Amino acid sequence: METTHTTTSPAASFSQENHGTALVWSTTSSGPGRQIIDEWARLAHRPAVLRRVNSWDFLPQPVEHLDQLLELCGFGRAVDDAAGDNVLWHVVRLAEHDELAARVALHRVMPALMAVARRRGKIMKGGMSAAMSEIVASAWMVIRQFPYERRRHKIASNIVRDAEYFAFVREARLVRVQEVNVENDVLTWLFDDKSESLTEMTFDELLCTAAERGVE
Repeated sequence: METTHTTTSPAASFSQENHGTALVWSTTSSGPGRQIIDEWARLAHRPAVLRRVNSWDFLPQPVEHLDQLLELCGFGRAVDDAAGDNVLWHVVRLAEHDELAARVALHRVMPALMAVARRRGKIMKGGMSAAMSEIVASAWMVIRQFPYERRRHKIASNIVRDAEYFAFVREARLVRVQEVNVENDVLTWLFDDKSESLTEMTFDELLCTAAERGVE
């Protein structure tokens, strides 16, 4: 079973003197969670990466390690931390066209994603590893296509909620609806492969469908 760690106390907070302590860690030795954490460790202090991050004009201060950026995005802070929420909003806005920003946003919500994967993995084939693969892929899509213009608050919780919905809920709901015998021909086109009702879909669902069909 994977275990994630989130630093919340000021004394344990990441700092220049504490470069050896990662904000997100896992006890597992393999699987998607381990791969993501290991990749982050390689990126976290790379000079070229830090130069790019420190060129972002919305950061309130420069960083010397990517974990410091996670803290600026509200990692380990109160859920109503407005300053962190605002920095994360800017990161997600940038993530639409910047993979590094998307990677930062993904790691910001990793503990929550792993918690969802642990819960969902208990009831799905393939266990936590399969659940983690599903929710990470979903979270990446949500981050890259996040409707930041109309959703400016509670960014982290919105990403996690949307990722869980697209990974584990949406398809199941569509299958249940498809199994209902509807005689009215006007309704059958809602679930046709060739067309979907824009009026019956949320904006986020429309983006998901577009991504599934290769529209970026």
